[in-house]
Amino acid sequence: MKNVLLFGYGKMGSSIARGWIIKKLNFNVFIIEKQPSLIKIANNDGFKAYENMERLRENQKSKIFDIIFLAVKPQQMEETVKNFFKFNLHKSVFVSIAAGLSFSWFRNNINKEVKIVRAMPNLPASIGFGVTGYCKSKNLSEVEDKDVYALLSAFSKVIYLNNESLIDNVTAISGSGPGYIFYLVEVLSQIGVDQGLSIKDAKTLARETLIGSARLVETSNDDPKTLKENVTSPGGTTEAGLLVLESKINGLYPLLKSTINSAVKRAKELNSHG
Repeated sequence: MKNVLLFGYGKMGSSIARGWIIKKLNFNVFIIEKQPSLIKIANNDGFKAYENMERLRENQKSKIFDIIFLAVKPQQMEETVKNFFKFNLHKSVFVSIAAGLSFSWFRNNINKEVKIVRAMPNLPASIGFGVTGYCKSKNLSEVEDKDVYALLSAFSKVIYLNNESLIDNVTAISGSGPGYIFYLVEVLSQIGVDQGLSIKDAKTLARETLIGSARLVETSNDDPKTLKENVTSPGGTTEAGLLVLESKINGLYPLLKSTINSAVKRAKELNSHG
C-alpha cells in the first residue's frame, strides 16, 4: 500500500483528507500539522498526525512517501519545503494546491528534477461537490499520474490542464469562485431586506434560488443560455432585470471579467513574490 503525506489540516487539507476517507482509497495517509487543535481533529478523523517531520520520522522511520500533498498557503510554502532538505524524498511526487506557485518555483526551491503537480480544488470539496483543475510536470510516470488522479477525484470532479498557465485562470474562476457565489447570495439577501423582507425570508429566497438554479443547470439537457431564455418572458420582470445585468458597459459580464482578471493577476503576483 502506498503512503501519502499531507501537509496542512486546515479547511482545504481536512476537506481533501475526508474525501479520501469517504472513498476508502487504498493509501496510507499521514498528516503534518503545526496547530495542536488541528492535530487532535486529524487524529479523531482516523489519521496519524504529527507536528513536524522529525516527530513523524521518530514514529515512522521506514516509511517511504510516494505522494506529498502540500495543502498550505503560498506564504507558508517556503518554510514548508525546508522540511524536505533533511530527508530523502527525491522520488516523491509533490502535489501543491497553493495558488500562484509555479513548477519553476518548486524546481528552484526543492530540486530541479522534482515531480510536481499543481492542483486547484475549491471549498465545496468539503461536502463532496468540489471541482479541481490540475496540471503536471512531464516527469511523472503513468502510474504516478493515475495515483494523483485517484486522490484528486476522491473529493471533486477533475479537469486536466495541458498548459500550466491555465491553472491561474482555474484559481480565479473555480478556486475563488465560491467566494463570489457566497457574496451573490449575501447581496441578494441584503437587497431583499432593504425592500422590506425579513432577514430570514430574504436569506431563504436567495439561498434556495441559487441551489435550485444550480441543480437545474446540472440536471437539464439545456445549456444555461437556453435556461435563461426559458425563464424570460418578453416585456416581463426577468427581462427588465436582465437588461441591466447584460449591459455591455456596466453589466455582469464586464464586472465578472474584471473580477477574474484581478484574481488571475494576484495569482501571478504570488508566484513572483514566492
